[in-house]
Amino acid sequence: MDNKKTPDYTRRAIEKYNQKFDRVMCNLPKGSKERIAAVAPGISPGAFARDAVIEKLETLERSKDQEN
Repeated sequence: MDNKKTPDYTRRAIEKYNQKFDRVMCNLPKGSKERIAAVAPGISPGAFARDAVIEKLETLERSKDQEN
């Protein structure tokens, strides 16, 4: 049997790349994927969620800055 183990240098490169990101997992109500596909065809649910979170964070940060 041919054991194709990922080389150490490849695993290290992947780990180094993944350290650039925060990973967040969330559960959405059933049917959310279909709703996202209907309003944003061609955009993955993950990309949609990422963009929505970033947009909301920027809005909240701007409103907080304006209060100060």
